[in-house]
Amino acid sequence: MDDRPLPIDTAVARRVAEAKRIAASEACRAAGIPDGSGWLTELVRPEFDSYQEFIAELRNDADPDHVRLIPELCAEILGDNARTDRTLIGDQRTGAPFFHHGDLVVKGHLDVVAPFVVTGSLTVEGCLADCGPESVVAVGGDVTAHAVHTDGEMSVGDIEAEVGYGYGYGYGYGYGYYNDRTLQAGTIRARLVIEDEHCTIATVEADTHFDLDDYQQGYGDGVQEHLRELLVDQVFSNEGDEDEEQLDRTLLFARLRGGEAVFRANDATAR
Repeated sequence: MDDRPLPIDTAVARRVAEAKRIAASEACRAAGIPDGSGWLTELVRPEFDSYQEFIAELRNDADPDHVRLIPELCAEILGDNARTDRTLIGDQRTGAPFFHHGDLVVKGHLDVVAPFVVTGSLTVEGCLADCGPESVVAVGGDVTAHAVHTDGEMSVGDIEAEVGYGYGYGYGYGYGYYNDRTLQAGTIRARLVIEDEHCTIATVEADTHFDLDDYQQGYGDGVQEHLRELLVDQVFSNEGDEDEEQLDRTLLFARLRGGEAVFRANDATAR
């Protein structure tokens, strides 16, 4: 995935960060809570040559409270006049830190394996997947994708995951995996949302939603039975020592990426 280096003006970055630090410090004082705003000053202390180099530091500081502010900080440094819309054709994979100021469209699948920051909205016509701990995804606007899989740190606006594949309805899928990273969003709208030992901070509007307490790594009461009614047989397997077949996320996303149906045609929630 080609990402052209965008020079950063560190003097401007420091002025913007200091203004945000002062505002955050005053808010903490007014609320009577500890002031942790100093991280903003430390963030821009080094001399960076580009925004890609700047966001690469997210590998060392993936604090969810910090990650969610990075697109806003970068947008304020650059200003509205520097915003551009960009479209990438075909499947994309980030092998290095990626930064874009404005809206980004990917006409294919997007695999994120490095720090990834978009100040505007992100539209992925295929599946969006990250790869923690190498990846940190921060999107200032909303995310629209066919399917979203996250096992890393991800902070975005709203998530809309729905797409039609010639079956006469649209569907969306959101899947959070493991609990050492956080998915932060405004509202997640999808047909199916699973929180598989992954911290999710968002309002969820889904036809079917398994939160941490419900899912219990797939062993929650009635979880597999419900999934069996909802999803096609081809996304289940009895890998390992399982006596009975369980939902296999690898098979599930292989079908999603291949444009194959994952929901049963007679599912009552089909749109």
